[in-house]
Amino acid sequence: VCSHPCVSFRQGPKSNKYDYVDWYFDRLTRGLPLPIPGDGSQLVSLTNSEDVASLLASVLNDEAAAASGAIFNCGTDQLVSYNEVAKLCAEVSGVVDYSVCHYDGAELGKGKFPFRLTDFYVAPTKAKSALGWSGAAHSLRDDLTWYYKDYVASRADKPIKLDADWDIVSKTADGTGSAPKYEKYGVAITQSA
Repeated sequence: VCSHPCVSFRQGPKSNKYDYVDWYFDRLTRGLPLPIPGDGSQLVSLTNSEDVASLLASVLNDEAAAASGAIFNCGTDQLVSYNEVAKLCAEVSGVVDYSVCHYDGAELGKGKFPFRLTDFYVAPTKAKSALGWSGAAHSLRDDLTWYYKDYVASRADKPIKLDADWDIVSKTADGTGSAPKYEKYGVAITQSA
């Protein structure tokens, strides 16, 4: 129990974006379709750590807000769709010809693989109004350029699991002719697309 005034920021336990962004790069660099649930218009926020730091520091601008015990969402105010993330990842990785395989997660029994079927972000509106935070200063495109360079240097050759991808793609029109691409990466093909 803390008897001192405090403020709480919610960045969230799943704020590391490596797994999330690597998912796109893993498929794009191997020439595989990107299975994205729904129509891909679901909005997400991918927040730069320097923007998180500036938001955390903004509490210093208003001692009363800091002492109020308020809770502020900690995230970017720049939202993008899954389709936009796919496009940006393709651009920064130099992949011109890529495919997105939209699917109905409920129909195919995949639920939330690989992403939620709904929007997923926090709104930092309260922090902007109460603390005077100016909002995110970094662009996702610039962040993805850095992520991709780091991905190539340290994670591009890691083994990835593609069985769930194939299970989805093989049941859609986008799966036609994709079996050899998946076999190359060790997926056991049990049906032809």
